[in-house]
Amino acid sequence: PVNRGLNCIKGYFNAKIMYGEDRLKTPLMRVDTNGNFDKNGKFKPVSWKKAFDEMEKQIKKSLKELGPTGIGIFGSGQYTVQEGYAAVKLMKAGFRSNNIDPNARHCMASAVAGFIQTFGIDEPSGCYDDIELTDTVITWGSNMAEMHPILWSRVTDRKLNNPDKVKVVNLTTFTNRTSDLADIEIVFRPQTDLAIWNYIAREIVYNYPQAIDWDFVKKHTVFATGVVDTGYGMRNPDHPKFTDKERQTVKHQVSKKLSKAEGVSLAYLGYKEGDTLEMKNAKTAGKHWQISFDDFKKALAPYTLDYVTEVSKGNPNESIENYKN
Repeated sequence: PVNRGLNCIKGYFNAKIMYGEDRLKTPLMRVDTNGNFDKNGKFKPVSWKKAFDEMEKQIKKSLKELGPTGIGIFGSGQYTVQEGYAAVKLMKAGFRSNNIDPNARHCMASAVAGFIQTFGIDEPSGCYDDIELTDTVITWGSNMAEMHPILWSRVTDRKLNNPDKVKVVNLTTFTNRTSDLADIEIVFRPQTDLAIWNYIAREIVYNYPQAIDWDFVKKHTVFATGVVDTGYGMRNPDHPKFTDKERQTVKHQVSKKLSKAEGVSLAYLGYKEGDTLEMKNAKTAGKHWQISFDDFKKALAPYTLDYVTEVSKGNPNESIENYKN
């Protein structure tokens, strides 16, 4: 078995969470100076009855004004089967609404599509047995030590028994427990993963082409891209139902001025910083087309070490040179 007889520390501490000093023991609600609900107010402790009464009031208000479509549930990826069943019954049988979605649809559903398109099967490539064989472990945005303790114990065992041979690299948006074992920690800015990937790809394509298995690439690899002007474009930005802030958001969905980072990433298509990108393909979001390796190489060109360092360095106290190295 994967755990090899070890018990996960998460299970050990599950009951102890109930007695944590910083655990919330009473509801907090945003209230005004008179103690009444105010979404712009400050959090104050209230009784359970007051909290549930206010939730009931707000749900009834939305249901009356907007009907079943005015209510929705965004569920947890950690639902038990029983909790998920109850939530579906509440929404579909109770409120007569289909507005229920789990985190899984935004997380694993997209991963499934990616795995099938890339590998032809719904599972990640690789094997847990490789942990005991590898000499390099790279964790990227995973905080494996805290999120996957059983597998991390195997990584730790591999590292501690071969300290000179095995290297651990932790790419993360913040220093965490995984960093404690890592030989190299790279703290990057959130949402700049793709820029770093593009730098790595650029380094291989431009400087180490001899490392590329061209036979494999030609037989099994398809380079593709998609339209960049998909936006949303499904709503009228001048509709009277929108507030001023909502109207600005909707306008950005149909037309936007490109930032510096966006200008760089779209340079291969002829765009630059400050250009206005009109969302002309709102109804063709799934459209994509095959491109050549030369087109792919051209798109990688802007992702130099200097540029990616500028956009991705996450620790303001770290020097640029140290981050590069």
